[in-house]
Amino acid sequence: MDVRVEDARTYYTQTKPTLYMVFGALWAQVVQKDDYEATCSRQKADIAFLEGNGSELREAAAETLNRQKAKLAATEGGLKATDLAINILAGTVLQIAKQAISIRHGADLSDCKLTGRPISGSCVRDLIWLGRNQAMHYEDTSEIKQPGVRKSGWVDLFKTLDTHHQGAFSLAPPFESRAMEIIQLLEWSRFDQYESDMRDLGINTGAN
Repeated sequence: MDVRVEDARTYYTQTKPTLYMVFGALWAQVVQKDDYEATCSRQKADIAFLEGNGSELREAAAETLNRQKAKLAATEGGLKATDLAINILAGTVLQIAKQAISIRHGADLSDCKLTGRPISGSCVRDLIWLGRNQAMHYEDTSEIKQPGVRKSGWVDLFKTLDTHHQGAFSLAPPFESRAMEIIQLLEWSRFDQYESDMRDLGINTGAN
């Protein structure tokens, strides 16, 4: 068997337990985010009620109002932390997948002639490779601000994706990781889809 094929298969096997843990943690954070968003919505409604029913009620409920505002601030802080955790975990998944492609095919994106499923004007290979680059280097805006500069190569991908999903992959501030949006485009909520995509990209997963 070709050394690259065997090395990629070994890497896949060795990282599979880690991926199971990362996927589990990722979707647990997604559930946590949903809970935070629901709580945030309730707390905002309570505050709006207390603030919108006349000065007399506001004075009587001043302590309750302050307490609700403190709770809302804590919830919003938790929501931001959860968003950060989600994108860190999603970026880890993309990094592991990109590394498998590199081991199998080479250090450049063009070394991999297999592209996988077409998705939103792009393909699985590019979503993994360039999505990983954006997740790792989103704070470097030189490619956006200086047309013609090409480093990690994700800007053109995001321009394409944003034509299909307006606003989700905008190149405007705030600049932040879009790893989770890439994971969702790949439909990797199911591990078997991840495994299928890896197989299509020439990573012999050893699965039946």
